[in-house]
Amino acid sequence: MLRADGVHGTLLKDDQTRKIPDRPVTTYVRAHHLDGTGDLRMPMKTHATCWTIAVMLLSVVPLNLAAAQLMPTCVENSPERRGELGCSIIENKLLPDGLKGPLFWHIDRFDSSERARTAVGPASVAFEAAGTSWLMTIESKTSDHHGGRHVAQVGPLQLPRAAKYSMQVMSAAFTPRMYSLAHHHSGVEAVYVIEGEACYETPTGALKLRKGETLALPAGTPMRAVVTGSRLRYVLAVIVYDAAQLPTMRMEEGTDPKLTACR
Repeated sequence: MLRADGVHGTLLKDDQTRKIPDRPVTTYVRAHHLDGTGDLRMPMKTHATCWTIAVMLLSVVPLNLAAAQLMPTCVENSPERRGELGCSIIENKLLPDGLKGPLFWHIDRFDSSERARTAVGPASVAFEAAGTSWLMTIESKTSDHHGGRHVAQVGPLQLPRAAKYSMQVMSAAFTPRMYSLAHHHSGVEAVYVIEGEACYETPTGALKLRKGETLALPAGTPMRAVVTGSRLRYVLAVIVYDAAQLPTMRMEEGTDPKLTACR
């Protein structure tokens, strides 16, 4: 199993540790590879067929059309839900009291949306993205796949101190050279790459992920998301945050620290 080094973004084995000097912001990252081929596309109904066509069309967009283009803000029912580019807020869900740590973000996939929805519990969300039905769960044990097939687990998650927690689930599809505004979160953000290549600029390094890899960044980490590579980038993400705060805060221009550029 591999994890990404938060200083240089290089991959380390689990039994290797890199000492990180004291600094105002500490970035914690884990990365995992899928077993086997890592191909997440599954035989689906019409939704999957439409998604396959959308990927083919978006993948041939000339790179110069997407050069230095700002990503739109994540919103509910964005164009991503209809096979276009965008970032969708799938659901904000208040998590139950008494969740016992250490906690993980557990991702399973299902062969139908009905089966995924049937498996939903107090700390999970079911939805469709990229032609696949997903179940995301915040839990301490990941051996139970809730009737689906295991995809990935991320953690243990470094949660902020809070009386209550919520989870915000998102899915986003963007083309190369698109980027987000600098921002930070009131809780840990975890990302899973379905397709393409993702990069996250932080004060301590540029963290690059490829298909099947995951990332976790602690609350308060300044960051900017950038699409690298040469094809469509599709990611799933969750923020587990203090329910008394907003999940995401934009950093005003001139107040954000220097971020290491993605190349």
